[in-house]
This record gives sequence, structure tokens and C-alpha cells, in this order.
Amino acid sequence: MEQGKLFWLTILLWFVLGQFGIHRFYLGYKKSAITMLALTLVGWATIVIAVGFVFLFVVGIWLLVDLILILTKKLKPADGSQYI
Repeated sequence: MEQGKLFWLTILLWFVLGQFGIHRFYLGYKKSAITMLALTLVGWATIVIAVGFVFLFVVGIWLLVDLILILTKKLKPADGSQYI
């Protein structure tokens, strides 16, 4: 049986580094974590021409959805283990 991920650490990573997708890296969702990281970096890089706000808005909505999914434990570790 595989070791699970820490629920409180997932919440902490979401809160502190969520916009960079670190909580998704921790849970094992590498592709979506890289996408979230890329959207954030492109958003901050293009904020001076106003298009960056769109990218950051998308990441913000994604973060809120992730928080709800984490709190309801619907966003579980990718390896199929449970939170501990």
C-alpha cells in the first residue's frame, strides 16, 4: 500500500505557492501543474500590455476551483493514494 499525501501540506502549498501550481506538483499532476505555472509566468510577463490580466484571471479561477476540490477531497493524489 502506498503512502498518502498530507492534507494540511496540500492546503499550505495551495495557499503559499498555489499560483505556480506547486500543490498540483505535490499531488502528482505534473502536466496541469506545468500548465498553471506557464499561465502564471506568461501572465506576469505580459501584464504590462494588459493581456496578462486574462491569464492571471484564469489562474485565479482555477485556484478557487482547486481549493474547493481539495477541501472536499475530490482532488486526490494522482497515484490513487488517500490523504493522511
